[in-house]
Amino acid sequence: MNIVHATSFTRSALRLCAGPLIWSAHFLGIYGLTGVVCARPDAQVAWLGSGILVWGVGAASVAALIAIAALQWRAGQQQASNDSGFIRWTAAALSLLSSIAIVWETMPVFLVSACG
Repeated sequence: MNIVHATSFTRSALRLCAGPLIWSAHFLGIYGLTGVVCARPDAQVAWLGSGILVWGVGAASVAALIAIAALQWRAGQQQASNDSGFIRWTAAALSLLSSIAIVWETMPVFLVSACG
C-alpha cells in the first residue's frame, strides 16, 4: 500500500467523522457534567443568576459548534484538485447533523431543571 494513499484515506476518514466525533464528545461531556452536578448538591452553585450546569453546558455547546465550523472552514480551504466533492458534501452533511444534535441536546438545560 502506498503511504500517500493511506494518508489520504486517513485524512478523508477523519474529515467524514469529525462532526460526529465532536458531537459524541459533547454528548458524553454534558451528561457526565450533569451527573456529577446532580449527584453532589454542594456543586450546584449559581453564577449571574444561572446554575453552573447551565453555564457549563452552554460553554461546551458553543465550543463544540465552533470546533465543527472551524474544521469545515479549514476543509473548504484545503480542497484537493482530484476531489469529486462526495467526501466534502458528506462531511458537511454529517457536520450539519451533528450541529443540529448539539443544539437539540443543549435546549433542555435552558428549559427545565436538570436536577429537579
